[in-house]
Amino acid sequence: MMSVRFVLESRASLRTISWRTLAVCIAGAILTSTIAHAEVPVAVPQVTEAALAQLRDANIRWTAFRLLALAIPLCFLFTGLGARLRRMCESISGCRWFWTVTLFACAYLVLAALIALPFESSIDYIQPHVAGWSHRTWPNLLKGEGAQLVVKLVLASLLIWLPYRLIARSARRWWLYCALALIPVAFLALVAWPVWVDPLTTTYKPLDDRPLEARIDALAARCGITHIPVMVGGNSTGVTGLGPTNRIVLQSNLASVETPDQVVFTIGHELKHYVMDDNWKGLAIIAVCLLAGFWLTDRLGRAAIRRFSGRWGFSELSDPASLPLIVFLLTFLWLAIVPFFNLFARHIELEADRFGLELTHQNHAAAMVFARDASSGDVAADWDTFFLIFQATHPSVAQRIEFANTYKPWEQGKPLVYGNVCKPE
Repeated sequence: MMSVRFVLESRASLRTISWRTLAVCIAGAILTSTIAHAEVPVAVPQVTEAALAQLRDANIRWTAFRLLALAIPLCFLFTGLGARLRRMCESISGCRWFWTVTLFACAYLVLAALIALPFESSIDYIQPHVAGWSHRTWPNLLKGEGAQLVVKLVLASLLIWLPYRLIARSARRWWLYCALALIPVAFLALVAWPVWVDPLTTTYKPLDDRPLEARIDALAARCGITHIPVMVGGNSTGVTGLGPTNRIVLQSNLASVETPDQVVFTIGHELKHYVMDDNWKGLAIIAVCLLAGFWLTDRLGRAAIRRFSGRWGFSELSDPASLPLIVFLLTFLWLAIVPFFNLFARHIELEADRFGLELTHQNHAAAMVFARDASSGDVAADWDTFFLIFQATHPSVAQRIEFANTYKPWEQGKPLVYGNVCKPE
């Protein structure tokens, strides 16, 4: 009897051990599969025909709008319309200088908007509707164009007299005074925008996710920062403001479109902009561009007037009729530096990816974030040369995925680029 009971107990014990062993094996297999999956490089999404069509359309639209922005002031200059318009404004204002300048600027903006409307409606309304990817209504288009025109008219009425007064008073140094006057304006705009302007159209609220807030504070502490203001709202994630208004803004649906690890990497990416004062770098670039742009406008404008004064109907840069010339030159100069500005912006964004990876080690999560951007098939994972040069302010999805897949210097014991900025994990 004892031998029979021993055999039965042994079999029961074996069954228990077998089930436990099987459960451990299954759990181990799942864990191993999960780890292996996490280590598999994320594939770059295939470029679809829809994505290529969107890319071509973006290039065409960008080119058309920029050519239009250059053609309109040239039309005013070479048809003599600018000189005739100035004479009409002088007649209305009784030759009072301030009102002549203000009326001319407002009249120019209204006429330019009317000239551009048929072209813009074709590019921004008719063609997208024919292609089937836009549902913007005609009233909404007119409302948007009207709102932009009103803002331009208000700004012109308040400010246009200043550069012309400076040109009249100091013909050789007006460009310097204009640039120096606009730099504080740019600073105030960057400071005030997230506090007073953005909340007019978007609702922002403090982050109320305590676990996520704790992870953010832990990352910030490794960079020597006790607390970072984090707001939630809008459709994009980034760092806004300068000085006391500097903050990280998370898009309102971030938690629903990204996993917790992906959110942590996104925060790590934005921490680079916050910790390394990238917005201050942007302000410095704006200052340099203003100085160089106004200086070149003065030099090129005077040379052009000497050559075409008879045809244009004015002989001095201080003449209100020179406004189309100044608009043309500033637009042309901006287009000339756009490739260099975009190159710098792409460098800053790639370094933010590097910073985020070094801080969080969330390579797979980062690559999945980038892959999601092109997963719909409407966004090209890689770009053609034209888009890269003139429009791309971020690295392509393909470049960012490859970088996230391969950048792991900590696994080889190599030094981190930002190891002296934030404590390694």
